[in-house]
Amino acid sequence: MEAVADATASRPLPFWRILLRRGGQFLIIALPLLLLLLFVLYPLAAIILQSIFPHIYDPLPNLEFSLEALTKVFTNSENYLAFFNSLWIGLVTALIACALGTLLAFLARRTDLPLRRSMDTLVWIVFFTPSFLLGEAWSLIFIRGGIPDQYFHFPAALINGFFSPAGVIFILSLKSFPYVYLSVTAALHWLGSEFEDAARIVGARSWRAWLSINMPLLLPAILAAGLIAFAEALSDFGTAATIAQSSNVILVTYQIYTSINTSPVDFGLAASLSLFLFIAIGLALLLQSAVLRTRSFQVISGKNKPAHMLALGVWKWPATIFCIAVFVVALLIPLSMCLVLSLLHAFGQGLTANNWTLDNYTVVLANGSDDLDALLRTLWLALTNASITALVGLPLAFIIKRTQIPGRQVLSLVTLLMIAVPGIILACGYIFAWNAPYLEYIGIGGPIGIQFYGTVWVLLAAYVGGSLPYATRLGSGALDQIGQTMLETARVQGASLPQLLMRIVGPLLRSSLVSIWLLVFTGTMFELAASELLYPPGQPTMPVRIIALFDTFKLGPGMALAMLNIGLVTLALIIIRFLPWLARQVTQAQARRKPIYVPEDQTTEQELRVTTGRI
Repeated sequence: MEAVADATASRPLPFWRILLRRGGQFLIIALPLLLLLLFVLYPLAAIILQSIFPHIYDPLPNLEFSLEALTKVFTNSENYLAFFNSLWIGLVTALIACALGTLLAFLARRTDLPLRRSMDTLVWIVFFTPSFLLGEAWSLIFIRGGIPDQYFHFPAALINGFFSPAGVIFILSLKSFPYVYLSVTAALHWLGSEFEDAARIVGARSWRAWLSINMPLLLPAILAAGLIAFAEALSDFGTAATIAQSSNVILVTYQIYTSINTSPVDFGLAASLSLFLFIAIGLALLLQSAVLRTRSFQVISGKNKPAHMLALGVWKWPATIFCIAVFVVALLIPLSMCLVLSLLHAFGQGLTANNWTLDNYTVVLANGSDDLDALLRTLWLALTNASITALVGLPLAFIIKRTQIPGRQVLSLVTLLMIAVPGIILACGYIFAWNAPYLEYIGIGGPIGIQFYGTVWVLLAAYVGGSLPYATRLGSGALDQIGQTMLETARVQGASLPQLLMRIVGPLLRSSLVSIWLLVFTGTMFELAASELLYPPGQPTMPVRIIALFDTFKLGPGMALAMLNIGLVTLALIIIRFLPWLARQVTQAQARRKPIYVPEDQTTEQELRVTTGRI
């Protein structure tokens, strides 16, 4: 029998199985690489070419070399100030987001805080609340003569302080700390207590063990999310178009937008600003990678102990008040303002009895209205983008981190570049790359070619290209915690790459995968920069429609549309969070109903013991 088993184990695999395995590995590498080349690298190359060859994408291309657009960034005081403001505001925002997000994640996962069970839902609501809506809401709160000012009479110092760089940092920090919270909570899920126990054995207190051991182990997750917070602050267009404009704080994203959407159009300046912004984020990424290469951060080894919950003691209620204050400022106040405005006829008439109405929601939900079409269009784009990104992002991170497959260095280089491509830059690249005259010669565009630019598909491609960097970086941070021995054991047993992803990595990182999907879905629902530049004529997305309503002073319908979208995303969040609990309940119910098989000889022995009185 043993000889037969050995012969079976040593028997070579059939050719079709070898071909299937090799084909699966090829697809896992080729598909992400193809998406990155077409949706990220090609538009990025178009930006670089446009910045040094200003007329390369003209109807009659001209390859005349010129550095005028690049030098204009630093010779023009307004452009230089915009770039400098974006850098230092982004850095301060990232530091605040890292501190706030890490502290909230620690309180939610490792303490007896009363609010810890509802913290995840609140953070997700903060995350998907768009920056342009927060900026608009807080601007209307502090505007002189607005509804709050009619009752509280804000001092001039408070209003002037808000409409300044401090107010811009305030809004960006509220939008950025969820990235850090989600990344750190996913890392804490697998950080057991064995390291804390070892520290206590040598006499370290709980807080010292956390600061000296656990916090360094969480460094990959914190740095990965901190980089995303920095990139988001640099590339955020919603804040730049609302409170920053009201505060006369010039940011580079709005300069890029105005250079394309105002006459005369300056594509060269837009490309140059985008290129320098890309370089700044790329340098931050290289710095992060250099820090992470200095040590190992693996904590998942298959022998993890359950984590200890820390008792806050006298700090319980101050910590609770702190958490409540964060979510009141980030959610309750701005969303309450949006809800009130969505129920008013006119903003200037105050909270009088005859000013309340539901007409704004009736107009938005009218069958066949542009608002309802924009809402449905944005929903299917978000669902498609989140699914594609989740399916590609985690395998991409795994290939880069944990395999020796040929070509992974190319993937690593591509993802290193694409994490530094904000949405506003990518959108500019799509304008140059996919509207180029030479595409007609390969059957894309033109009167008889395949129409891609100017359709909803180019917008979806921009969403995918903009979301993959964050999915890959968050997936990489989670993979750093999985011990290599677990994967090597699976490989010894003959597991292929698809099997490793589906049976080991996927289940271990299920919470991270769900977080990535929700992050991309909610981000796409309120994505403004790429949508504003790439939406097809007559087919605006929901953020574009809201901004259009705000620009025409239709605050009521605009806020009604925004509240409906927030409610829709909240419903999706609740459903996804509810599904794992429902699956557990169904599994437990089936286990209780399933009869337990007892062999016949054991049943006879049990009956004999009962009859003889031995039981």
